[in-house]
Amino acid sequence: MLLEVENLSIGLNGREIVRNVSFSVERGEVFGLLGASGSGKTLLAYALCGLLAPPLRISGGTIRFAGETLHPGSHKQLARKRGRHIFMMFQSAAAALNPYMTVGRQIAEALQQAHRLSAKAALREAGALLERVGLRGDLISSYPFQLSGGMQQRALIAIALGLRPELLIADEPTTGLDAAATLHVLELLRVLQQQGMAILFISHDIRAVSFLATRTGVMHGGELVELGETQQLLAAPQHPYTRELTTAALPSATAQTPA
Repeated sequence: MLLEVENLSIGLNGREIVRNVSFSVERGEVFGLLGASGSGKTLLAYALCGLLAPPLRISGGTIRFAGETLHPGSHKQLARKRGRHIFMMFQSAAAALNPYMTVGRQIAEALQQAHRLSAKAALREAGALLERVGLRGDLISSYPFQLSGGMQQRALIAIALGLRPELLIADEPTTGLDAAATLHVLELLRVLQQQGMAILFISHDIRAVSFLATRTGVMHGGELVELGETQQLLAAPQHPYTRELTTAALPSATAQTPA
């Protein structure tokens, strides 16, 4: 088992806003975390990466990664895993990319830190990675504002390809994208999974989760209210909130492609 989360709670000013969440992600698996905005999905992702900012804090529970207990433990233990072992794609690719640095330079710097490449070799590899995600290699000289939202997300996927983390946390990676760009991003994530990368796929889009995830947990009101094999969970939801989601979003709860 790659990631194990047991009874994880997140507190804010003396009250718990995420309560006793437990799930696991196996190596090479896509695990979906489904729920509406404000359900606690992104807070969980931040907690796993050591990115919670005070007064938010982990108030209880355990996080284990590749057999190592990261929480309880020092903040540095979580931070050391971020990037090379656990890579997070944030909901806004534009916010995640430095607007004052070319896309190629940003990819190259990540490669240099992870693999100790020379600046020239890292920039050459950056162009190759952009081509692997369906972009032109000469976009290494472009700035993020010159790329569409879908292209920016693909640039982040290119960084993930280069870093080869054990776990990719993708937080709402298709938000704001049109149907074609959404499908392209989902297909690229599937390629990463097929190459052995585990993915925690966080989304409010039930069709995207259905397309990508083998198992899914449903978040509602800061709690994990249902968990199971994705297609079975969507075909026969047990919790009222999951039934509400599937009724509203899917003509067939076992739909295979995002609309």
